[in-house]
Amino acid sequence: MSEMTHETHEEHIHLPDNSFWPLVLGGGMFVLLFGMALRDYRMFVVPVGLLILVVGLGGWITSIVREKVPSITPRVAGKMAMWVFLASEVMFFTGLIASFLLLRAEAAPGVDHALVASIPLVSLNTFILLASSLTVVLSHDAAARNLQGRLKVLLFLTILLGTTFVSLQGYEYSNLYHEGLSWTGNAYGTAFFTLTGTHGLHVIIGIIWCAVVLIRALQGGFNDKNNSGVEIFGLYWHFVDIVWILLFTLVYLMNTSAGLPVK
Repeated sequence: MSEMTHETHEEHIHLPDNSFWPLVLGGGMFVLLFGMALRDYRMFVVPVGLLILVVGLGGWITSIVREKVPSITPRVAGKMAMWVFLASEVMFFTGLIASFLLLRAEAAPGVDHALVASIPLVSLNTFILLASSLTVVLSHDAAARNLQGRLKVLLFLTILLGTTFVSLQGYEYSNLYHEGLSWTGNAYGTAFFTLTGTHGLHVIIGIIWCAVVLIRALQGGFNDKNNSGVEIFGLYWHFVDIVWILLFTLVYLMNTSAGLPVK
């Protein structure tokens, strides 16, 4: 009987309380992106979206902290620190995206014509990055189930997919330079390469981080009792993937040259 009680206790999963703050965050993001797409009322709608986003993020973090205060642990503290860091990254990328969209709106028509030809390659690259998110999820599951061999293979695949993404992005950059879109050519080019290049730098940081996690996994550092290192890395990697989906949509799919013939 005691064994059954112990087993039930070990398999208990804590579910967080219901919260409306994610809905506030989603609404703020919608208002923000909608405002960026406007021309006449952008300066009025964008600040409102940012305000809703900040309030929603602050409220969500506060509710999580209040829920976890009675049982704060190093694992919870590490996850909270990562969430706070990612919150600052949201503000950082929001500024870069807003600057890019503003410069694109003020640029000459067809300035992003070269990006149209890159869409097939970037679509493949997007699939590769999304596949890496799957390997990260499966690696955390493997660590939680103490499947050491599977964990190591999945972490290696994540590094391989991330490296492929960065390599294809470099290949795309070389083609764009050949088509006349460069970092120093005009304000739009500067904004484009700064935005996508900053994301690429985040991917490179994630690859290095994943390599460190893999080294620790090779040393037997993760098991079903201790796998927070894989989980916290996963939070960062998923954030990078989500940002790329947003960039792929705004930068490539919502370009201003869709109706122009590709050279």
